[in-house]
Amino acid sequence: MICAFTGHRDLPADGSEEYRTLLFSLESAVRDALHEGCSRFLIGGAKGFDLLAGEWILALKKVDPSVSLAVYVPYRGQANAYSAADAARYRSVIAQADEVVLLNETYSRGCMRERNARLIADADLCIAYVRRRPSGSAQTMRMAERKGIPVYRI
Repeated sequence: MICAFTGHRDLPADGSEEYRTLLFSLESAVRDALHEGCSRFLIGGAKGFDLLAGEWILALKKVDPSVSLAVYVPYRGQANAYSAADAARYRSVIAQADEVVLLNETYSRGCMRERNARLIADADLCIAYVRRRPSGSAQTMRMAERKGIPVYRI
């Protein structure tokens, strides 16, 4: 089974109670996904929740090599506008991923939505960190709900 992650680019402050709760919820949701039979995980490469989830799966992969991570990159140069720290995290996750799927050579108006639709089309389960609507993450979560796949909201 395959699990896709979706979530906001902005996260609670590192070290805050809300951030610790997010980490606990992420760990719990991943554990549940593994229990459901997921071994392949998908992220969209966005800063924030995507990279956090990717790093979490890569850490898990060190103790369970049957776990794999794929990054669906909406366009080449996705991280060009990221901060230096986020760009470094992005490069690290990309370098360690089992698969990197480049969906478009260049940015286009609909490339993020296309990436999100592809994540959900390929998934059997979704872990979503959604705190506000409207947002691309909320839209992706609704795609999963319309597809009828389980959504673990954290």
